[in-house]
Amino acid sequence: MKRCIALLLAGLLFAPLSYADYNDGLAAYKAQDYDAALHAWMPLAAQGDPASQASLAVMYYEGSGVPQDYAKAAFWMRKSADQGGAAAQVFLGTMYFDGKGVAKDDQQAVVWYRRAAGQGSTQAQDLLGMMYFHGGVGVPRDPRIAVAWFRQAADKNDAAAQYNLGVCYENGEGVPKDLSQALRWYRQAGMQGYVPALFDLGQRYLDGRTVEKNAVIAYAYFDIALRLSDDLKQMPVRDQIGDQLTPEQLSRARGLSSAWAVGRPLPEN
Repeated sequence: MKRCIALLLAGLLFAPLSYADYNDGLAAYKAQDYDAALHAWMPLAAQGDPASQASLAVMYYEGSGVPQDYAKAAFWMRKSADQGGAAAQVFLGTMYFDGKGVAKDDQQAVVWYRRAAGQGSTQAQDLLGMMYFHGGVGVPRDPRIAVAWFRQAADKNDAAAQYNLGVCYENGEGVPKDLSQALRWYRQAGMQGYVPALFDLGQRYLDGRTVEKNAVIAYAYFDIALRLSDDLKQMPVRDQIGDQLTPEQLSRARGLSSAWAVGRPLPEN
């Protein structure tokens, strides 16, 4: 399972904090003045401040202003996680899952994800759902438990969990097969700009699968996905659809895409 390290980093570094010394380091980090960030956070981390410990761990993980050192990242992340920081617990669990800075240990990953999930971390709940869905990664395969974890996170508007719950409904994994419920959860994830959901919805409109076939809407979905994803440098299927649309249809498709923003309802017809 690919882990969303960027999201974990954001959860650690950009949580609202009120004390000045930490925020000085955060401002320096955002400005890429890593020496200043290190000098702000290192004394605080040594004194036991969990936010500074986690942030220092991120610097070692990324190699920002310091030599990249996963072992030091794990050392400081554990100190923060031991104090109850949910984001640090998720990150440490991911380091165990990936075997970075620590020996790979799926069971330890589960331990840390459970601690974070118990505090309401939707990332941890979704990751536990993925582990139970696939099985053999610290827990036995059990789609019903996977669905329970996905639902907890999906009900709190976690886009990845909403998409994963949709997959479960579409395939009848852990729940009775229900294509209307699958579509509902894909739409919820897509509204948040979750690219896999947008891509899936575009393909549905292209094929006429569980929705009325509509190439204009399909183009709009693929275009939104392309706009939101740094990983997608091109979208051949979007361009292939565009080649088959009339100028008026292409103009409408592009208009639907450009008018959409995260959180707004997605085009349906």
